[in-house]
Amino acid sequence: MTPGEAAVQIEQTVSAEVRKVKTGVNMRLPRAANALRNGELTVLSGNPSPSPPGSPPGRVSGILRNTWKTHWAEGDTAKFGITSGAPYAGYLEKGTHNKDGTVRMEARPFVDKIQQTALPEIRSIFEEVG
Repeated sequence: MTPGEAAVQIEQTVSAEVRKVKTGVNMRLPRAANALRNGELTVLSGNPSPSPPGSPPGRVSGILRNTWKTHWAEGDTAKFGITSGAPYAGYLEKGTHNKDGTVRMEARPFVDKIQQTALPEIRSIFEEVG
């Protein structure tokens, strides 16, 4: 085998392996998004209402907990996540302030807690790729 032929064979082997890994990742995106959804269900369950500042929000109407949608995008840069359909989710996460800068409602953060809850399962899902 000539050096040129060896280079072509290596390039083909690497390309095939890259396609295999991308396919493996893309196939797991729905499962990873679902792991986030399960994390959300865990973090937003059983919290008192009203919840104390700094704790995840408690259930009042159920809109925040029941309107999450999973999403993912395949490709060279695979992405996955969940999005809340509650228009006030950001206010709960970050809190609200009056025009003079004083706090109107303390934050009830939940996004980082959802991510941390789901992270072990997400790692496990993508470790299957190799």
